[in-house]
Amino acid sequence: MQSNVQRSTSAFISQGTEQLNLNTARITTKRLTLLPVTDDYAEDMFREFTPAITRYMIPSSPKDISETKAFIAETTKPRSQNADLVLVILDKDTREFLGVCGLHPRQNPRQPEFGIWLKASAHGHGYGREAITGLYEWALQTIEADFFIYPVDKANIQSKKIPESLGGKIFEEKEVSTMDGGTLNEIVYKIPFRDK
Repeated sequence: MQSNVQRSTSAFISQGTEQLNLNTARITTKRLTLLPVTDDYAEDMFREFTPAITRYMIPSSPKDISETKAFIAETTKPRSQNADLVLVILDKDTREFLGVCGLHPRQNPRQPEFGIWLKASAHGHGYGREAITGLYEWALQTIEADFFIYPVDKANIQSKKIPESLGGKIFEEKEVSTMDGGTLNEIVYKIPFRDK
């Protein structure tokens, strides 16, 4: 697994006076548990992040598990600095690995970006919407932001339903190069932060 964008050094802005610690983030929804990614999930991530899964994504699938472990290591330092949050998505009851999601400050911590991928066998069950909704609700209670963004390829119909379910509106369209040399026709949704 390769990182598609240089990690941000801008930290999330915490709400209130409580110290933010992304290393201890834990989000629970009706069917899912979201936890910070660790090497414990490297084999699952390596096996499931296939070329079919990356069809609508910038990163390419890993050729070797060392790439997946390098990606996980890359997420640790920014997470410790509250500058990026990458989470594994697990079935709450069975602890089965379902995928990965994240919230990334990128260039502006007040406009963080959602990202998600699910393994093939987890498609079609509403897990993507449930995971991003859980992450969105966590963010509303935890960080300060002006709005969230959610980029998605125009052809990825199922993924487009996720930001739309959160009130997202398209505000940008662009072509983006993938790590495999392809091109995505990306639309970027702007999801409101509360009533802003």
